[in-house]
Parts: sequence; structure tokens; C-alpha cells
Amino acid sequence: MRLTRKRLCSFLIALYCLFSLYAAYHVFFGRRRQAPAGSPRGLRKGAAPARERRGREQSTLESEEWNPWEGDEKNEQQHRFKTSLQILDKSTKGKTDLSVQIWGKAAIGLYLWEHIFEGLLDPSDVTAQWREGKSIVGRTQYRYRNFPVVEASWSMLHDERPYLCNFLGTIYENSSRQALMNILKKDGNDKLCWVSAREHWQPQETNESLKNYQDALLQSDLTLCPVGVNTECYRIYEACSYGSIPVVEDVMTAGNCGNTSVHHGAPLQLLKSMGAPFIFIKNWKELPAVLEKEKTIILQEKIERRKMLLQWYQHFKTELKMKFTNILESSFLMNNKS
Repeated sequence: MRLTRKRLCSFLIALYCLFSLYAAYHVFFGRRRQAPAGSPRGLRKGAAPARERRGREQSTLESEEWNPWEGDEKNEQQHRFKTSLQILDKSTKGKTDLSVQIWGKAAIGLYLWEHIFEGLLDPSDVTAQWREGKSIVGRTQYRYRNFPVVEASWSMLHDERPYLCNFLGTIYENSSRQALMNILKKDGNDKLCWVSAREHWQPQETNESLKNYQDALLQSDLTLCPVGVNTECYRIYEACSYGSIPVVEDVMTAGNCGNTSVHHGAPLQLLKSMGAPFIFIKNWKELPAVLEKEKTIILQEKIERRKMLLQWYQHFKTELKMKFTNILESSFLMNNKS
């Protein structure tokens, strides 16, 4: 009887040990077991690729810092971008109260137009004479125009110029330009001047028109500058670059620049205050007398006059540069002065 109990106890102890070993085996080694790769029953369809994707995603998350607000930031950026486009679209459809012209002779003007305003130029040919563009931002209309930089040469100063004067431009109906053309034809001076008139403004200028315009300035002693849409025009400064004396029509056009020619904000006041060596006339009826006097001036006097014009123009540009710099420094850098 005792032997039977002893055997039963030994059997139970052995069974307990076997069960403990089996449980320990499953706890420590069972997780590392994998189902056979080739068994279709032991592997669900797509399970292995899913585990591989989870493994790659986990390694990616471990290698990159997780930003819980990344989605919100992207949505906010997209919203701001759409809002900016809507504002810009609305701004181009409203009425403009201001008109600003940007001149492209300086590189900063071209950078401002092409990079800041993202404006286009027409024509696309970079050598064209009048490259112009228009852009509306808010209630302000911006216009851009470019003309070439000219370097003075010996021949520009000393050569005899075959033409008494020049005018290449558009003749607007019922304008003083029509009166100018009639006066030139009446006295036969149109045969002594380089005149090329057209009835409609043409934005698509060409290399040929550029060369004609530059040659007209270079080969004429005087450049006629009648008012157009504005009193002041680019032709004045282009003539200065070539040593051709501008003959400027000193009258007001419609606008808000002042109601008299002596108004402090009126056009041409800056030129007059800096002693521009131009010929100012109030009426083109004065032109025949100006041209008759021009016929009596000898070449040496014209050479000295060209030198004076070019020197004045260089001084004019230097003064404007310094004034512009001083205004910027006094307006924005005042607090940095010791």
C-alpha cells in the first residue's frame, strides 16, 4: 500500500515537473517560433507583406522625429496660400486709384518687376526698345519700362550731326503733337529733321525700331519732346543719354500733379530746380525761331553744349542717387545712429 502511494506521488511530481518545463518553454521560446514560410494554411494571404510594411514604418518612425501638428501646419499653409491667391485675384479686378511707373534702367528696377511683382515684359525680346509691362496689386497699377544704358564716345561728342532735330512717336488726335507736325511741314523743317510719325501706339517694337530710334537721337542736335499722356516722358532722358538737347513742351496735362507749372509738385520742377540745360517752350509756334537759331550755331559750340548736357545728366543721376539714399537712411536707419 505504501509502495503504491509512493509511486503515485512520484508520478504526480514528475508530471508537475514536465508541465512546468512545457509552460516555461512556451513562455520563453514560443514567441520566437514562426510558421513555415511555404505553408499556405499557416500563413494568411498578405500577412507577410503587412508585417514587412509595419517593420519599415516602425523603423521610419524611429529614425525621424514625429511631429503631431504636422498635418495641421500643412493644412494651414495651404489655406494661407489659397487666401493669398484669392486676395490677389480680387485685387486685379478692382478699380485702381494710384499709378506707379518703375523704370528699368537700374538693375534694381528689373529685379523689383520680375522677381517681386512677378511681372511680364512685352515684347519678350530682351534687346527690344520699349519693353513694357503692367501689373495691378491692390488698388495700385504698376507699369514698367526699360531703355538701354548709353556710354558716351568721342564720335558722339565731336561728329557733325546731319539732322537738325528728331521726333519718332505716336500722333494722338487733337493733341499738340498734331500741331507740331503741321508746324514742321509748314516751314519745310520736316526735311531737315528725322521725323517718323504714326497714328497708333505699337507695343511690339523690334530691333530695327530700336536702332532707328537710337540713330535718330545720335544724329540729331535737338530732340523734340511734346507732351503725350503725361507732361514728362522717357524721351527727355533718352535724349540726354545721346547728347541731343531736349526741346520740352512746358505745359500741364490732366492729372493731380498740380494746377500750374509753378506748383511745387508739378512735372518738370525737379529738372528746372537742378538747372537742366534744356529748351522749354509753351507753344510749338515758338519752334521755327528755335530751329532758325540752331542753324547758326557752329560745330564747336555744339560740341561744348553736348559736353555740358552729358555732364549735367551725370550730375543729375548722382544727385538723385544720393537723395534716394539719404531718404532711406533718415527714414529707416535713424535709430542706429550713435
